[in-house]
Amino acid sequence: MDARIGALFGIKMIQIKAVKKIIIFIFILLFSFLILFFLYWNIGNGYENHAKKIGKQIIEKIDNYKNINGKNPDSFIDLGLAPNDMWGGIGTEYKGINFWYDRISDNDYVIYFDLSVGEALYYNSYTKEWE
Repeated sequence: MDARIGALFGIKMIQIKAVKKIIIFIFILLFSFLILFFLYWNIGNGYENHAKKIGKQIIEKIDNYKNINGKNPDSFIDLGLAPNDMWGGIGTEYKGINFWYDRISDNDYVIYFDLSVGEALYYNSYTKEWE
Protein backbone atom coordinates (compact mmCIF):
# COMPACT_ATOMS: atom_id res chain seq x y z
CA MET A 1 0.00 0.00 0.00
CA ASP A 2 2.86 2.39 0.76
CA ALA A 3 4.25 1.80 -2.72
CA ARG A 4 0.96 2.82 -4.32
CA ILE A 5 0.74 5.97 -2.19
CA GLY A 6 4.37 6.81 -3.01
CA ALA A 7 3.72 6.30 -6.73
CA LEU A 8 0.58 8.38 -6.50
CA PHE A 9 2.46 11.22 -4.78
CA GLY A 10 5.27 10.87 -7.33
CA ILE A 11 2.82 11.36 -10.19
CA LYS A 12 1.23 14.33 -8.42
CA MET A 13 4.70 15.87 -7.84
CA ILE A 14 5.59 15.46 -11.52
CA GLN A 15 2.31 17.13 -12.51
CA ILE A 16 2.90 20.01 -10.08
CA LYS A 17 6.45 20.51 -11.41
CA ALA A 18 5.15 20.54 -15.00
CA VAL A 19 2.52 23.15 -14.13
CA LYS A 20 5.15 25.27 -12.36
CA LYS A 21 7.39 25.11 -15.44
CA ILE A 22 4.51 26.19 -17.67
CA ILE A 23 3.65 29.09 -15.36
CA ILE A 24 7.29 30.18 -15.23
CA PHE A 25 7.55 29.96 -19.03
CA ILE A 26 4.42 32.09 -19.50
CA PHE A 27 5.71 34.64 -16.95
CA ILE A 28 9.08 34.88 -18.74
CA LEU A 29 7.33 35.23 -22.10
CA LEU A 30 5.06 38.04 -20.86
CA PHE A 31 7.96 39.77 -19.12
CA SER A 32 10.01 39.58 -22.34
CA PHE A 33 7.18 41.15 -24.34
CA LEU A 34 6.88 43.93 -21.76
CA ILE A 35 10.61 44.64 -21.94
CA LEU A 36 10.57 44.68 -25.75
CA PHE A 37 7.55 47.01 -25.80
CA PHE A 38 9.21 49.32 -23.26
CA LEU A 39 12.43 49.44 -25.30
CA TYR A 40 10.57 50.04 -28.56
CA TRP A 41 8.49 52.83 -27.02
CA ASN A 42 11.43 54.56 -25.33
CA ILE A 43 13.90 54.25 -28.20
CA GLY A 44 11.36 55.71 -30.64
CA ASN A 45 10.34 58.49 -28.27
CA GLY A 46 13.94 59.03 -27.22
CA TYR A 47 14.95 59.88 -30.78
CA GLU A 48 11.88 62.06 -31.27
CA ASN A 49 12.49 63.97 -28.02
CA HIS A 50 16.18 64.39 -28.82
CA ALA A 51 15.38 65.69 -32.32
CA LYS A 52 12.78 68.12 -30.90
CA LYS A 53 15.40 69.42 -28.47
CA ILE A 54 17.88 69.98 -31.31
CA GLY A 55 15.06 71.44 -33.43
CA LYS A 56 14.36 73.95 -30.66
CA GLN A 57 17.90 75.25 -31.13
CA ILE A 58 17.24 75.77 -34.84
CA ILE A 59 13.94 77.48 -34.03
CA GLU A 60 15.83 79.87 -31.74
CA LYS A 61 18.31 80.60 -34.58
CA ILE A 62 15.41 81.33 -36.95
CA ASP A 63 13.67 83.57 -34.40
CA ASN A 64 16.92 85.46 -33.71
CA TYR A 65 17.45 85.93 -37.45
CA LYS A 66 13.90 87.25 -37.81
CA ASN A 67 14.37 89.68 -34.89
CA ILE A 68 17.51 91.08 -36.52
CA ASN A 69 16.40 91.07 -40.18
CA GLY A 70 12.63 91.52 -39.90
CA LYS A 71 11.87 88.37 -41.90
CA ASN A 72 12.44 84.64 -41.80
CA PRO A 73 15.59 83.31 -43.44
CA ASP A 74 15.30 82.03 -46.99
CA SER A 75 17.21 78.85 -46.14
CA PHE A 76 19.51 77.28 -43.59
CA ILE A 77 22.40 79.03 -45.36
CA ASP A 78 21.17 82.35 -43.94
CA LEU A 79 21.55 80.83 -40.46
CA GLY A 80 25.13 79.78 -41.15
CA LEU A 81 24.20 76.09 -41.33
CA ALA A 82 25.82 74.02 -44.04
CA PRO A 83 23.27 72.80 -46.58
CA ASN A 84 22.98 69.18 -47.68
CA ASP A 85 21.19 68.08 -50.80
CA MET A 86 19.02 65.41 -49.23
CA TRP A 87 16.14 63.60 -50.90
CA GLY A 88 15.79 66.28 -53.56
CA GLY A 89 15.41 69.15 -51.09
CA ILE A 90 17.77 71.42 -49.27
CA GLY A 91 18.26 70.43 -45.69
CA THR A 92 20.98 70.46 -43.10
CA GLU A 93 22.50 68.05 -40.68
CA TYR A 94 22.61 69.74 -37.30
CA LYS A 95 24.06 67.84 -34.34
CA GLY A 96 23.46 64.50 -36.02
CA ILE A 97 19.83 65.10 -37.07
CA ASN A 98 18.76 65.91 -40.64
CA PHE A 99 16.37 68.86 -40.74
CA TRP A 100 14.50 70.54 -43.58
CA TYR A 101 13.16 74.10 -43.66
CA ASP A 102 10.33 75.61 -45.66
CA ARG A 103 9.84 79.36 -45.51
CA ILE A 104 6.12 79.99 -45.89
CA SER A 105 6.22 83.79 -45.59
CA ASP A 106 8.14 86.54 -43.80
CA ASN A 107 6.35 85.46 -40.63
CA ASP A 108 5.73 81.72 -40.99
CA TYR A 109 7.90 78.67 -41.60
CA VAL A 110 8.03 74.94 -41.07
CA ILE A 111 10.98 72.79 -40.05
CA TYR A 112 10.82 69.03 -40.00
CA PHE A 113 12.84 65.86 -39.53
CA ASP A 114 12.28 62.22 -40.45
CA LEU A 115 10.92 59.77 -37.91
CA SER A 116 10.98 56.81 -40.28
CA VAL A 117 10.58 56.13 -43.98
CA GLY A 118 7.70 58.28 -45.19
CA GLU A 119 7.00 59.77 -41.75
CA ALA A 120 8.20 63.14 -40.47
CA LEU A 121 7.55 65.41 -37.53
CA TYR A 122 6.85 69.07 -38.38
CA TYR A 123 7.20 72.25 -36.36
CA ASN A 124 4.80 74.93 -37.52
CA SER A 125 5.83 78.46 -36.50
CA TYR A 126 2.22 79.66 -36.73
CA THR A 127 0.93 77.15 -34.14
CA LYS A 128 4.30 76.86 -32.38
CA GLU A 129 3.72 73.11 -32.06
CA TRP A 130 5.24 69.90 -33.37
CA GLU A 131 2.76 68.00 -35.50
